[in-house]
Amino acid sequence: MKTKWISRVPLLTLVLALAAAGCGQHAGPPPKMAFPVQMTPAVQMDAPVLINAFGTTKERMNVDIVPQVSGQLLQTFIKDGAMVTNAQPLFQIDPRDYAARVQQAEAAVAADQANLELARLTVERNQPLLEKKLISATDFDTLTTRLAAAAAARQADEAQLALARLNLARCTITAPLAGVCSVRYADDGNLVAAGLTRLVNIRSYDPLFVDFSVSEEYLPLIRRALAAGPVKLELVPRGETNTYAAALDIIENAVSSQTGTIQLRGSAPNPDLNLWAQQFVSVRVNAGTVPGAVMVPEGAVHFGKQGRYLFVISAQNTAELRPVQLGVRVGDLLQVVSGVQTGENVVVLGQLMLFPGAPVVDASKPPPAAAAPGAHEGT
Repeated sequence: MKTKWISRVPLLTLVLALAAAGCGQHAGPPPKMAFPVQMTPAVQMDAPVLINAFGTTKERMNVDIVPQVSGQLLQTFIKDGAMVTNAQPLFQIDPRDYAARVQQAEAAVAADQANLELARLTVERNQPLLEKKLISATDFDTLTTRLAAAAAARQADEAQLALARLNLARCTITAPLAGVCSVRYADDGNLVAAGLTRLVNIRSYDPLFVDFSVSEEYLPLIRRALAAGPVKLELVPRGETNTYAAALDIIENAVSSQTGTIQLRGSAPNPDLNLWAQQFVSVRVNAGTVPGAVMVPEGAVHFGKQGRYLFVISAQNTAELRPVQLGVRVGDLLQVVSGVQTGENVVVLGQLMLFPGAPVVDASKPPPAAAAPGAHEGT
């Protein structure tokens, strides 16, 4: 029994020696896997400060045409939706009643003029008699009072005549501005009431206003830009690709406490009436330029628990996680205020598997040449 156990010792020793020899061929930790990524360098440029918003267009003037005299609507000189010029005739109200009132007022003024002339002559004739004391001062005062009363009566009737002529002129209704008419709200033959009957609406479209709002965080930036000179706007109506130029005119005098936004108004030249009132438009505010801004693609920036970050490739081809502070946006580029220097490579694709210190390989470069056939690693 003892002899069998002793004979097994050399065999166990041989097995252990072979195992030790095999382990010696793979000594050391396995190499780390490099993650393929796409990268691009951060560039430096003069970045325009562009603020995007949404707004609505608004007519410069909006006037309801309402008659100032009552009467029968005799004739309409415009069609629905017509373009009109300032002082162009629009409607005609029956003027016969008002023409008769003018004649009546003219007759009253003529009678007043005759009475005034008679009173003046009477005073002039009695003036020498008063000096010779042939009439009493009381009688002469009565004559002068009648002269003053005749002058006042003529002045009152002249005012009535002016009013009658004004009402006669108001029978022809003209456009108070140039613009585009709405549909007509009254047909010929209807009785229209002064100050009540709405006949048509006219909106002035050149220039056209645009009202929009931006976050209050942009208020200092826009105020500085407006103080430096005109602030340009670009308008794109919904469903269109055409861009229309405009300029910022007004900043509202208070921030909305409910929405945290500030209301702005611009004006756009619109001679061809390409823009219409109450349209929804995209508004881009050009609020100046940031010189020498460091820009990276938008896809390189991500948001984590500690805020926004991106991965930068070090000289050793490893990933470095950098917290960043962002600035303006230009197209698909974002300004990095801090965290990245010009020329550093940032990862734009393949960040999901990365971690700080992870080895990376540029996926845009061709892979290294394959080993020769028959070669074995570790030999």
